[in-house]
Parts: sequence; C-alpha cells; structure tokens
Amino acid sequence: MIAAVDTSALLELAWAAPLAVLTVTVAWGLVIRGATRAAEARREGQSAAAAFNLLLALTGGALFTAALVFGLVIMTTK
Repeated sequence: MIAAVDTSALLELAWAAPLAVLTVTVAWGLVIRGATRAAEARREGQSAAAAFNLLLALTGGALFTAALVFGLVIMTTK
C-alpha cells in the first residue's frame, strides 16, 4: 500500500514550526531580560531604565501568551 502524503501540509509545517519556536523563544527571552534588568535598575535607583525594562518584560509576556493561545486555538480547531 502506498501512503498518501499531504505535501502542502508538510510544507506549511516546515515554515510554521521554526517560526513558532523562534517567536516563543524570543518572547520568553524578553520576559527574562526585561524582568532581571528592571530589578537591577530599580535597585540602583534608575527609575526610567526600570520602567523601560518592565515594559519590555510585559511586552514579551504578552507576545508569549498570544503565541501560546494562538497555538492552542490552531491545535483544537484542526
């Protein structure tokens, strides 16, 4: 028996999976970097730098959450 291969789905997976991995990795990296730098800046009394880094961490967290929810929605609808 010859198995049928859905080449369009396979090609979609070939670009979507690395993009998803890159997005989640960068987003989580922003969370970690922003949170640690914000804590350091706050301890040193640099409130502007602390606020910027906190915003960076929150942006990374929002991006991470959006990617996670998007992935779950895609998995449950297919």
